[in-house]
Amino acid sequence: MPRQRHRAVVLVVMMLLGVGIVVLLTATGIANFDGRSLIALIFVLVAAAITGVAFSWKRYVRRS
Repeated sequence: MPRQRHRAVVLVVMMLLGVGIVVLLTATGIANFDGRSLIALIFVLVAAAITGVAFSWKRYVRRS
């Protein structure tokens, strides 16, 4: 497997682990969230995912 694909796979695994950890840590608090807090959390997670993909795309894909 080329080095770029290996890095991309590692990055995706790390992102999935990060999302999983956030879900586990907030699982007990979700019941206490109101609608706006939950929407804000989803927005932040989506923004972080988009930023991570954009960073890795810019850094690893266009380098060839």
